[in-house]
Amino acid sequence: MTTTIVAPAPLIGHYVPEIHALARRGLLWAVLYGLFARGSSGGCLAPDAAADAVCYTAVLNPSPLVWLAMAVVFVVSLGRTSKATDIVVIRRILSRAATAMWVIPLAVAGLSFWAFFASSPEAWVGGTLPPNVTVRIDAG
Repeated sequence: MTTTIVAPAPLIGHYVPEIHALARRGLLWAVLYGLFARGSSGGCLAPDAAADAVCYTAVLNPSPLVWLAMAVVFVVSLGRTSKATDIVVIRRILSRAATAMWVIPLAVAGLSFWAFFASSPEAWVGGTLPPNVTVRIDAG
């Protein structure tokens, strides 16, 4: 009598709907980040009454590093899920990845807005810019 060892079926096949949901949520948050992580500010600075005013326009743009970080989270979670052999581990990986997919863009957008609107326009004209900000200076 011979005994045959049957290899266990891969567990990841049972979680395809959850993986698709993770991809859809990640794409939704990536699009929302791209749409709403923008800001602009403008004005004129006159250091002295005798000096000409320096006018500026500052624009905050989304960072491509956020999209890269979200893609890395997705790919790494898929890799870890495909190697997992326990249902609890797969659910934990997918849950953490889903949380990271909304925490990353929301946290970066919040910090970017804070850095953009809390920084001084005098610093922008002097050359110290927050990340992802471009400034155009017009001598008036």
